[in-house]
Amino acid sequence: MTAMLQPLRDWFAGLSGRERWLVGIAGVLALLVIAIYGIVLPLGAAHDDAHARHREAVFASSRVLARLDALNRAPDAAPTGSGPVSQAVAAAADVQGLVLQANTARGNDGAQISVATAAPGAALALLDALSAEGIVAEQVTITPAADGSVALNASLRRIAP
Repeated sequence: MTAMLQPLRDWFAGLSGRERWLVGIAGVLALLVIAIYGIVLPLGAAHDDAHARHREAVFASSRVLARLDALNRAPDAAPTGSGPVSQAVAAAADVQGLVLQANTARGNDGAQISVATAAPGAALALLDALSAEGIVAEQVTITPAADGSVALNASLRRIAP
């Protein structure tokens, strides 16, 4: 390593005192420019992007939680249908434009559903539409995906009249 730097040392030693000062100042300025444009600015931009993504995620989470809270506070509606819950769920999902990955009947008054991918608003609208028909969720799992969609798994039952 020292053999590689020897020509540089010889060149620097051959400079006058004033030239050494100028080369030293130029080297410090070059290091500052590299540090600012190569490290500080990219890290700042990454921090700003992360902050914006976090803010969007917090707002999306609060909207989902507010809608779930509204669903929990909604008064129990009287059941309007008398057919199997799985058929009512299939019809409501079709109206919302959702594709059910699974729709397993649990007797006449219950079903277990799974939606592989949906917009968050559409998934909550499905639960809200079912609530209006007297079908409530006993257990709901909403899993977010990287593309902004969600997966929905829910255990549903018809409320007693």
